[in-house]
Amino acid sequence: MIESPARHEQQHEPSSRVSGGWAVVAFAGLVGVALAATAQAANATVTMPSEPAPSVSPRLSAATQAELMSDVLPASPPITLTNQVTDDAGVLSDAERQDVDAALDRLADESDLRMFVVYIESFDGTEPVDWANASANQSGLGPDDLLLAVATVDHEFGLSADTNVPLTPTQLRSIDNAVASAVEDERWAPAATDAADVVRRAGADATSPLLVAGVAVGAALVLAVLGYVLWRFALPRALPRLARLTDRSVAAGGPAPDELADLPVPELDERASGSLVRIDDALKTCEQELGFARAELGADATRDFELILARAAADVRQAFTIRHELDVAAQAEDAQAEDAQADGAPQAEHRPVLGDAERRARLTQVIALCESAADTLDARTRAFDDLRRLQHRTPELLADVVAREPEVTDRVAETRTTLEQLAGRYPADTLAMVSGNPEQAELLLVNAKAAVSAGRSALEAGQKAVAVAHARGAQNALGQAVMLLDAVDATAAHLDRATGRLDRSIASLTQGVVAARSVEGDFRVTLARTAAQASLKHVEVTREGGDPLAGLQRIAAAEAALDAALAGTRDFTEVAARASALLRDTLGRVDEQLRQTSDFVATRRGAVGSPARTRLAEAARLADAARSLHPTDPATALGEAQRASKLVQEAARLARADADAVMISAAAKAEPEADGSDENGPITGGMMLGGILLDPKVVRSRRHAATARIGGGFGGGGFGGGRPGTLRRLGTVRAWWPTPVR
Repeated sequence: MIESPARHEQQHEPSSRVSGGWAVVAFAGLVGVALAATAQAANATVTMPSEPAPSVSPRLSAATQAELMSDVLPASPPITLTNQVTDDAGVLSDAERQDVDAALDRLADESDLRMFVVYIESFDGTEPVDWANASANQSGLGPDDLLLAVATVDHEFGLSADTNVPLTPTQLRSIDNAVASAVEDERWAPAATDAADVVRRAGADATSPLLVAGVAVGAALVLAVLGYVLWRFALPRALPRLARLTDRSVAAGGPAPDELADLPVPELDERASGSLVRIDDALKTCEQELGFARAELGADATRDFELILARAAADVRQAFTIRHELDVAAQAEDAQAEDAQADGAPQAEHRPVLGDAERRARLTQVIALCESAADTLDARTRAFDDLRRLQHRTPELLADVVAREPEVTDRVAETRTTLEQLAGRYPADTLAMVSGNPEQAELLLVNAKAAVSAGRSALEAGQKAVAVAHARGAQNALGQAVMLLDAVDATAAHLDRATGRLDRSIASLTQGVVAARSVEGDFRVTLARTAAQASLKHVEVTREGGDPLAGLQRIAAAEAALDAALAGTRDFTEVAARASALLRDTLGRVDEQLRQTSDFVATRRGAVGSPARTRLAEAARLADAARSLHPTDPATALGEAQRASKLVQEAARLARADADAVMISAAAKAEPEADGSDENGPITGGMMLGGILLDPKVVRSRRHAATARIGGGFGGGGFGGGRPGTLRRLGTVRAWWPTPVR
């Protein structure tokens, strides 16, 4: 039993005083409940839907999303709404149309809800609600928008309402009843006006101040009593269990073990890879969003979110470490199999490095860690959206993109000139990570302007959620364009510095070769000296027009081997000093490689898969380990830095291969229009490659608009965990997952 110190030191008051205190609390609680009951009797109580877990639209093209929706789209094509009243059946007179417009305007003025009305002749056998939902999706309606579709010949109607609309099922049935009565009597205008009035009254009831105050007072007092009971009696018993829970190694918040237990190991492996890609995209988008918020509001306003992001990133780093260990084990198994085949050993003698049970456990842990990171981010999505207030600042964001776009456009031409100058001095492989940046930036700028135009159109139509999505897409596209151009400038500066460092590295290795000549009879020293001389000769021959970064790496490797061979001939201080100096040079080169590869992945995250990201994350971990070891063990730290250098080069190679494969595949599948144009071309190379899905209108999310984001992973959107969304159909949840990336 754990007691408060105050309770331990003081004697209990007489029982009459305790009983009196409890009586006061009970009486106050009854007053609050009575107040709430009074409000409920005067107003229709609305049970608001619980806050859903934030989500993002998955990183898929509009065409792919439409294909996935084929089972819910009607045979008769839906329409895109341009007005709040669409009378394709021609059943409204001018006066009736004015009445309908007035009713819809009253609804919009007196509540947060809006209604759109469509009159057509027939649904052609399609379920009315399916037709209404498809038109709502195509028109980009938000969670506070309703669509009433009436077929005058069929005498049928469908009401489309988002799952998160602030209306109870009872109130939705009241709307249905009002419309049904009017449609049955062919009173087409009252079908809309009555529905709008019912919604307006329901919206007013939902915000009753008396009800809110009563419930708040009653709930607070009841919670106070429950809190005391839990603190006094339940908490001491629960603490041991909580302590045991904190010792669990697998992060909570992921899928239940039973959900993954039946998956075959290859499928579980693919699921883990897809989870890593999505959460890594989410982190990158969060970093970009935090950058925007920091520039707008200052560092103090975003400090809490930076801590949240760091906490999620720690889980993701651990997940990538496990994934890398699994990849290393798989490579070892492949090597064993090749050796056994070369030796003619029977296949049965080949023993895997990891058994299925251990591999399954580690893959499950990867997924759990990704889910834990997503939970951490999702928990602050609403707070972050409230911080930026994008629904109120959308015109400002769009105007900012328009104001900055010309400056960035001018930089594209300057960057092309810089690349041309670099191409005259260095080989193509040296510039491969940035050679396509101007073109990608140019396409992103085209996409950003298109997003601004679409956002302004959405604002004019009153579609705030759609406008926010386009504003975010435009802002992210412009931000990625700037990142691409900055990467070229950074590469040029790094190559200039590398050329200067190469002279110093050659001089240092030459001194080492001279020192090695004085050591006789040591075969290891002789081999290292011969290799160092060969490296010096190679760099000398290839230096003119060659890659200074490759030269530095070759010299550094030769010097490290020579220093190791000569370590027995030098005192400890000299060995440590030389290792420390070589480590600083190696880490400087690794940091630049990490920056360049990270920028490449961030601006091509629509294409780069799990293997490249895993190696990049492991390289970053090894670089951090080298820095930690530097003060106490520079020799071991140097080995970690060298491993990091090899891994980041492999990550860069895999990332480039992924991006090239996606571009080649997209070009092969592209079908130009009849006039020879390709309307998806800029999207394919620009925002899609960058993991930013511009068009938010194909899928109407079941999530609240403030938490809905556009992008790959968390793609081009806001602060959140990058989970895939769900398709909304009235009364039905139709969940789907994008195909995992590699």
